[in-house]
Amino acid sequence: MPDLTSKEIAEVLVAIRIKLLRIVILIFVVWAIFYAFISDLLIEKIRADLLPKGANLIYRAPLEGLILKLKISLIFGILFALPYIVKLVYTTLKERTEILSGFEVSKSRAVVYAFVAFLLFIAGLSYGYMIMLPLFLQFLYESARSQGVLAFYSLSDFINFIVLMLVVFGVIFQMPLFMYILVKNGVADIRTFKYYRRHFYIAFLTIAAIVTPPDIFTQLMVGVPLILFFEISIVIVGILTRFSRS
Repeated sequence: MPDLTSKEIAEVLVAIRIKLLRIVILIFVVWAIFYAFISDLLIEKIRADLLPKGANLIYRAPLEGLILKLKISLIFGILFALPYIVKLVYTTLKERTEILSGFEVSKSRAVVYAFVAFLLFIAGLSYGYMIMLPLFLQFLYESARSQGVLAFYSLSDFINFIVLMLVVFGVIFQMPLFMYILVKNGVADIRTFKYYRRHFYIAFLTIAAIVTPPDIFTQLMVGVPLILFFEISIVIVGILTRFSRS
């Protein structure tokens, strides 16, 4: 893959300077809408659905609730702007450098990719919100209660943790699409993923151990979907690539 020269980097920065303003405006508009109309409803929904019965939320600082709303609104603003950011980076690198010379994505295919990515992201959110997090949070609460302590969670820490985990699962579920795009455009080969299968397993379990408490149950709740989606991705990519060649 060709390397970027200093001249190309300068051209890229000049090209995106004006468009960066559009990204900032988009993020700000979505941020303002979520802050004014949605963030309070979202926080209350998460509290009602995922806070274990018997646990309590507390404020540790006077501005904690306000700062939490600002953070959540900003996260959604960035998520909404992400497709445009990806498009901007792709078109800029494609037009002004040779780094993506062998990487071709038509408009119709880009629309399909975006739609599939959206569906996979929703599937990841659903798995995290309805399956993984309820079991995970209930386990933590029961563990605290068994030690004879009361569960008082900081509102900011509790909501931030849930939002972070949901975003992580949404990204994890992009794996089939990501692998397909790499193989389809010749960036990687399906045999490479198969050959380094064990290495990916170790990486996935390591990630699960980092983002969850040190117990095998919750680690498997994160690690198993990673491994499962990796294997599903290999099968899907293999079928699609064979179909496209026939």
